[in-house]
Amino acid sequence: MAVFGTYDQAALDAQYNNQAKVPDVAGIGQRWMARGEEARNALSCDLDLAYGPHDRHRLDVFPAHRPDAPILAFIHGGYWHTRDKTLVHFLAPTFVAADVTLVSVEYRLCPEVKIADIVDDVTAAIGWIHAHAERVGGRADKIHVAGHSAGGHLAAMLCGPKGRPDLLKGGCSVSGLHDLEPIRLCYLNESLHLTPDDVAPLSPIAIARDLEKGGKRLPPLIATVGLEEGPEYLRQRDELVTALHAAGQPALSVDVEGGNHFTALEAFGDPHHPLCQAMLRQMLSPGF
Repeated sequence: MAVFGTYDQAALDAQYNNQAKVPDVAGIGQRWMARGEEARNALSCDLDLAYGPHDRHRLDVFPAHRPDAPILAFIHGGYWHTRDKTLVHFLAPTFVAADVTLVSVEYRLCPEVKIADIVDDVTAAIGWIHAHAERVGGRADKIHVAGHSAGGHLAAMLCGPKGRPDLLKGGCSVSGLHDLEPIRLCYLNESLHLTPDDVAPLSPIAIARDLEKGGKRLPPLIATVGLEEGPEYLRQRDELVTALHAAGQPALSVDVEGGNHFTALEAFGDPHHPLCQAMLRQMLSPGF
């Protein structure tokens, strides 16, 4: 019996089970953590800055070499219920070398809190970064946000009308979840506890479809996905970009050829890859 689109329960679960779809997930994670440790040892960093009262309301900062640098706030993935900010430290060398300050954002996790609370957390983090930009090592008027997987969802929410478009110059969603209805209906909801009423307010696609054409300009959003991630991830990316374009909002699709859910993030940190280059253009071009 179909539970979402043409997918029965097993097929829908398989679409979102990246651990099963990608060989050597453990090895990839170990590589990221090892490279992250190398980044912490090689670069100046300010770890565990508090932006709120919870133990997970914390930021790690890798400052650029210039005090007026753009700031990239990066939000880790983990399907809103696992992982932490150290997972993406391996991205720091690329962006620091480009004179961009990287801030890795941590947040509370489900099921301790709901996804709406996590959106509040990252919203507060952006506000803190804006208020403390000089301390962080960058410009308050040059803050960009990006995220991977669940972090991609959070980055898209922040760039939308319910986030902090007033404080952000642009963003990027890497393999992000932008329609939470299939998430509610698949195995992930055992940890997330989404209700039917939660879905539309927390789905960037639904939010974008409600935008009035010609309304206030939102920050430009890059939306990317690995082409080997499967049809649901491709649909999620494509429907978000289509909805933003229909509303006259700036959005750019970038494909990671041959990429899976994890190598898509590695492409984001590879200065030779078109995805990384698109993010650097967004942050460093004079027009932004």
